[in-house]
Amino acid sequence: MWYDRAPFCKGILWFSALSLLVSADPAQAQDRDLTRVIYDYAVTSYCGTLDLDVERGFRTELETLTRRSGLDTEGARKQRLKGWVQADREWSNRGLGGFRAWCQDEGVAASRHFRAIAIGEKEP
Repeated sequence: MWYDRAPFCKGILWFSALSLLVSADPAQAQDRDLTRVIYDYAVTSYCGTLDLDVERGFRTELETLTRRSGLDTEGARKQRLKGWVQADREWSNRGLGGFRAWCQDEGVAASRHFRAIAIGEKEP
């Protein structure tokens, strides 16, 4: 009967809830560095979610993290290039139509992140 499997079902539900918490927002789950900021910005561009607020939030976060990082000009440049290359590779690896899920997931999350910075809901 179904009730014989109840502990098993509870285990699956618990594991699913835990995995959702762990992977809820990769942009917030890790420390953001220049590479991640550039990657996210490139994703918004590839996915068509780039607008004026996204641009403003990106510029604000980029300036803030550049200042905070303490990197010299060359170190900051290398991190930015790494972000562009990672985004370009990800775009290329998606294949025909595969980018749609990427855009719905990472593209939308990145846009929301930058917009929240632009309107003051989130600190960079």
